[in-house]
Amino acid sequence: MAAGAYDMAVRYVSEREQFGAPLGAFQLVQERLARMQAQVQAMWLVAYRLTKLLDEGRMTHEQASLAKAWNTAKGREAISLARETLGGNGIVVDFLVAKMHADIEAIYTYEGTYDVNVLVAGRGITGKAAIKPAASGSGGGGKRHAH
Repeated sequence: MAAGAYDMAVRYVSEREQFGAPLGAFQLVQERLARMQAQVQAMWLVAYRLTKLLDEGRMTHEQASLAKAWNTAKGREAISLARETLGGNGIVVDFLVAKMHADIEAIYTYEGTYDVNVLVAGRGITGKAAIKPAASGSGGGGKRHAH
């Protein structure tokens, strides 16, 4: 989705004019495109490295969680930048970026959630689990576990 949103933004700014100049000639537009391109490339590289570790039998659960957290966060940011780049057209259905913007929120959430994935990755770094059973506040039941 991030690559698709980036592609849509590049095509949009190549075809649209604003104030008598091509939209792609504006500095902030170019900055957003460069940031999106870097994020998409970094996402691919993280995924590529993870598959290499898997192929070598060296991938850990914590590494997979870190890759999911990174890629969903960077994908969310890239798609938001594409939405901003398209201005008002970034929120209409015609350009698909609005749909991607809504879809990435679901992926960011159901991919184990960003927060849980970074805590799993942090456990791999520190050797200490940050996800612990919640204490019962009512005194009337057993322990609840965070999901």
